[in-house]
Amino acid sequence: MRSLRFIHSADLHLDSPFKGKSYLPDELKEQLRASTFEAYERLINQAIHHQVDFVLIVGDLFNEEMRSLKAQVKLREGFQRLEHYGIQVYVSYGNHDYIRGVHYPISYPSNVHIFKDEEVRSLPFYRDDRLIANIYGFSYEQRSVTENKAQLYNKQGEADYHIAMLHGSLETAQASHDVYAPFTMADLVRKSMDYWALGHIHKRQQLSDLPPVIYPGNIQGRSSKENEAKGCYLVEWKGDQFVPYFLPLHSFIYENVEQICKNLKHPEDLEALLEEAKQSIICDSPILLTITLKGDQGLLEKWKYEGVLKQWVEIVNERENIDQEWIWIDQVFIEDQPSWNESELKASAHFTGEVLRNFDNLSNDDIQDYMAPLYKHRRASKHLNDFSDTEQQEIMESAKSLVIQQLLKGKEVDS
Repeated sequence: MRSLRFIHSADLHLDSPFKGKSYLPDELKEQLRASTFEAYERLINQAIHHQVDFVLIVGDLFNEEMRSLKAQVKLREGFQRLEHYGIQVYVSYGNHDYIRGVHYPISYPSNVHIFKDEEVRSLPFYRDDRLIANIYGFSYEQRSVTENKAQLYNKQGEADYHIAMLHGSLETAQASHDVYAPFTMADLVRKSMDYWALGHIHKRQQLSDLPPVIYPGNIQGRSSKENEAKGCYLVEWKGDQFVPYFLPLHSFIYENVEQICKNLKHPEDLEALLEEAKQSIICDSPILLTITLKGDQGLLEKWKYEGVLKQWVEIVNERENIDQEWIWIDQVFIEDQPSWNESELKASAHFTGEVLRNFDNLSNDDIQDYMAPLYKHRRASKHLNDFSDTEQQEIMESAKSLVIQQLLKGKEVDS
């Protein structure tokens, strides 16, 4: 078996817009918008540094089917650098950048080999006129591929290595992503490939060692749900198997921290709590931080609705130098024991009991109806994404706490 070294990457999502971050300082927003391009540039640098034979990119190179011109040009420039060093590139397109969604594609250099339709086929890799590897894959023509494509992969020819690229979902997975091109591990193992290069799932994970079956994750996290180091895998033949090494590429990381809040007396205590949460982070990258404050006095909710918490977050953030490695508090969630007993109120004849009982009877459809005016608002709608069922419930729980606290104070609730 001849030597072979390659990079396995997926889900570049170049030019992601990072929606919902309009409240950030302009300089910080610009860093977020540039982050996917910076991560891609590092990918190219790593390929050159490690003198790989080729680079695999397994779907979702772009964030949407329209493929911004800027993203296509940046991608081409990276491919041209690889061509200068004799490094080949194998590309498949996924559900975000499916082929028929393209309007004005640009051409790429001759070292780029693209799976051009949904037929599973083989593309060869040659070195010194010798066939070294067959690389298998397909591209999405439409946004959704629902059939099991893994069953259509079959080894061909007498290449030293057989490497499969598949943008899809494990059938048994708890899907945080839509399920496309579903497969089972048995489907993959029975095909006797030497390596399965997966894409689509943004969480980095190795599903099997022999053969290696790997999701590299995306190259740059884009929300607090994608809160790990992001990058690609350097894969090298060692003895009798492929061995993967993770290479970080991200420009910044999302982190989540829980902070226990005891013996709170004054809103000024929030300053120390927020600073402690930041200091608990050990990382050599810039951080967008989500903090969950857990209390048991009802004060955190009170200070949140009075706007005091937001002001302290702004004060602490203003101390950050965003020209260096920063930790920016992006979101703060509250888990606070209410100062009232919900069960007792529900059982009481107090008007708040009736309000609580009505809250319990709300469905997700009711919540969507109540929130519909926001999506129709000329200004607000530009900054809103669709809320998940969980996020809708969180909004309603916060609304419930606010309403009950105001009612118990005997104050009129603003409409």
